[in-house]
Amino acid sequence: MHIFVGSHNPVKINAVTIAASETWPDATLVGYDVPSGVDEQPVGDDMTRNGAINRAQAALHDGLVAHDQLSEIDEVLGVGLEGGVMEFGTEMWSTVWVAVVDNSGNVCESNGARFRVPEIVAEKIRAGEEMGPIVAKISGVSDVRKKQGFIGVLTDGFVDRTEEYSGIAKMALGVWYGRNWQDRLQTE
Repeated sequence: MHIFVGSHNPVKINAVTIAASETWPDATLVGYDVPSGVDEQPVGDDMTRNGAINRAQAALHDGLVAHDQLSEIDEVLGVGLEGGVMEFGTEMWSTVWVAVVDNSGNVCESNGARFRVPEIVAEKIRAGEEMGPIVAKISGVSDVRKKQGFIGVLTDGFVDRTEEYSGIAKMALGVWYGRNWQDRLQTE
């Protein structure tokens, strides 16, 4: 199994590594710095979801170009993870999307890890700022996106960003893994 992750962010690479480790303990994982094709601060599920899909497709493409020795029988996946925010009534909520694409064109996704964004941060996002730099400034933790993330700051380390993302990544990988579930049911 070869998994290409659409980011150089160690949190995202580690989250996918954890998510894949049980099923594919010998998988090769490589991160690629690819564009999301959406705003730096995705707003809404549609934009965040599109960012994840774009990252997965770009990572798969870049990985296949860089590893042109991979045969058609090798299992090759691109994985994109995108964090964003969404408005829910008068509240802002964090949201995460993960997309998995393969070289046959299958796209499998999952979404989750929603939590309410405190108003002090939500106000700044609504004013056009990005969550990561806002939280870094408030918390004093530089480049918080590559460390514990906002969830780590918000929960005082009870949950960190790698943990937050790994469950969603495992779900998306699992949906891909079980993508032929109807065929299996018909043969039983």
